[in-house]
Amino acid sequence: MVLRGELVLALVAVALALIAIASILSGRLARWRTPVAAASCAMAGLTPALLFPFLVPTSAGGTALWAWSAVGGPTIQASYRLDGLGAVGLAIGALYGGAALIATTRVSSRSSLLRPALLLNAFILMTLAVTNDLVAVIVILGALAATTIFVALLVSPAPAVARVTAYLAAGVQAFVVAGLLVTRFGGASFRFDTISPDSVSPGVVLAATIGAALFAGLYPFVPWGYRHEEAGERETLRGLLTMPAGFGATIVLLRIVGTTRIDLSELMLPGVIPAQLVLLAGLVFFWSAWRVLRRRPRARRRLLVAALVLASLLAYPWLHWSHVVLAACIFTVAYAAAVSLALPDQWPITRYDVALAAAWIGIAAGTPTAVAGSIAVLLGGAFAALAEAFWMPPHRAYIAMLTSTTTIVGGALAIAVGALDAPDPATASLGFVAILAVVLLELVHVGRRLEAAAAPNDLEATATVFALLATSLAAILFAAPLLDALGRAFGRPLGRDLSTAAYTTAALIVVAAILAVLAGAIRPMLPTTVPVAERLARVVSFADPVPFAASSFRALERAASVATSVFALFEQRAGVWLAVVLIAGVLVWVVR
Repeated sequence: MVLRGELVLALVAVALALIAIASILSGRLARWRTPVAAASCAMAGLTPALLFPFLVPTSAGGTALWAWSAVGGPTIQASYRLDGLGAVGLAIGALYGGAALIATTRVSSRSSLLRPALLLNAFILMTLAVTNDLVAVIVILGALAATTIFVALLVSPAPAVARVTAYLAAGVQAFVVAGLLVTRFGGASFRFDTISPDSVSPGVVLAATIGAALFAGLYPFVPWGYRHEEAGERETLRGLLTMPAGFGATIVLLRIVGTTRIDLSELMLPGVIPAQLVLLAGLVFFWSAWRVLRRRPRARRRLLVAALVLASLLAYPWLHWSHVVLAACIFTVAYAAAVSLALPDQWPITRYDVALAAAWIGIAAGTPTAVAGSIAVLLGGAFAALAEAFWMPPHRAYIAMLTSTTTIVGGALAIAVGALDAPDPATASLGFVAILAVVLLELVHVGRRLEAAAAPNDLEATATVFALLATSLAAILFAAPLLDALGRAFGRPLGRDLSTAAYTTAALIVVAAILAVLAGAIRPMLPTTVPVAERLARVVSFADPVPFAASSFRALERAASVATSVFALFEQRAGVWLAVVLIAGVLVWVVR
């Protein structure tokens, strides 16, 4: 049986529409809300994985909706191709979109536009996952950013919306820069499978990485403030709000780095740092140190930032792309750990940042095993989002939590195994340490939740067996699209044979389930985290990137105001300035 890609897209779209309809059921139909939503989520998540083996290359692609070509230039077309990465992105993106729609049923007093906006956001994410043209993808990223900002307007206070808007707008511009850098080398098309590997230079990868980091909200581009004055944004939807944008940008980054054949762990940063810039950074560092000696307010934070900038500039010739990405991921996980341990009620929100950071650790390692683990972590994050969105009795909630944790920890362990295969020793070491921190943070919060309500032995055994079976089933269903994604979109097929990969996957799933169960059993034996949380509250206040972002925005606003005033003055006195320039030019010509 041969199927076309349009059928898969249509079934996923219908499933998302059914979830949206189920979320508004009331009265006598309210009792059908949970069954319809659960069945639709299963349909949306399983359809791409189940039907992908029946797709052939000739039926996986579709006709372009529009195409444009300049005279003698490349062809740009809004076409799609349901390859392995597209199928995986379609399934995981649909699960995140469905979780956001279901979560609206547990939040009261919301705008009537919220659910349509979330449904539109999910449809745009579907389009992004399967589009195979770089320019068209950038356009869709702009549309995804616009809908994300609109959703933020409905659920978040003004300061958070301003930060989300700034980060997403800057992210789109960074992707535009990456596209412009690709055009320097020419080519017949901007389709990812036709872009020359030589066209994807280190500058292209760095620009796309900056754009994807702004979309994903990696540290220091964290849009949310964990302070009392922003308590209004502490809601279930806050974590799900930017997850579709971050996940979509991560898929695009995977496609871009998949076109290059340079080992990602050994990819150098572009260009050189001018000596004048290093000198300027040194002067700023000494000025910050002088402010600390004078005990000026916020001087220590500025000194730390100045020291990090100076150290980065000095080490730039020896830095790899993977080092920078791993450093951002480590800071993201550390900040999420500080926030979630100091404010435990924030873990359902910060765990999305941790999931994206873990996925980026696998991408930075650059090995097929690590990237496969990254996709598994994102899938586990989608399971966790669904578990948080649905209301369930305690025993079902425990089973769902253990299943999602097993998937996330299993994927993280795969990233650790893949990171050790990285050719660059620094990348391997940093990646292993970073993913170990992710595993520990996940297990700590599992133990914290079980400490409040311990599970009986029979429920624990049942949940463990269910977690093993569910995670194994997910691994089997997503094996075909995942292997295709590694070989085609990522351009680095899995080096191990299928039997070895199957045994390794089974072993990682068993170890992950055991760790998740032991986390709840060992947690009561460990000391309380209250003193640690009190100390971490200071760390959160010190490392909060929101004040730095606000000061940066104010500096940009002042610069724009000054520039506007200067241009206005020039426009008002254009004739005078032109006369001055002409007279000065004549005098210089006469005197010479």
